[in-house]
Amino acid sequence: MKKTPVAVAAAALLALSSYASPYWTLHQMKTAIAEKDADGLSEHIDFPALRESFKSQMMTMMKERMASAEMANNPFAAVGQMMGAALVNQLVDAAVSPAGVMAMMEAGKVKPGARPASEARQDAAKESLDYSVDYRGWSKVAVSTSQQDAGKFILKRTGLWSWQLGALELPESVLDASN
Repeated sequence: MKKTPVAVAAAALLALSSYASPYWTLHQMKTAIAEKDADGLSEHIDFPALRESFKSQMMTMMKERMASAEMANNPFAAVGQMMGAALVNQLVDAAVSPAGVMAMMEAGKVKPGARPASEARQDAAKESLDYSVDYRGWSKVAVSTSQQDAGKFILKRTGLWSWQLGALELPESVLDASN
């Protein structure tokens, strides 16, 4: 009979540690950013999935802009779309690198070309930058900051306790820039 409470306690501990695991991953990522450890941060990033996520959002945004009424009558729209696709690839490659992801997370915003804060602002930003975790199911959480219109970093479960940054959700201001 004594085995039942031990089994219940072990199951509860297992569930609690699994629930807390994205918080631990986020802590490790923040530590790597604070120490400017790109390799340490890279361990928590699925770069191919992150590039695909970012590229698909950028291509969707570009297609919506090209489908607008003012672009429909533009004879150069097709050329612009081809040039835009090449530009998107370069933008994604630059943004989805260890340095690019570190800059976005340090700034607390999902924005292409994010730049890290200046030395003076970094200390204040580290104290005020507060990440929140929102579960979207067993294997997916959205990480966001308290900053207005910052977008979200999406962590995906890769094991019982392991998580990796595998997608980004661009902020509404970037997606609605076509309007």
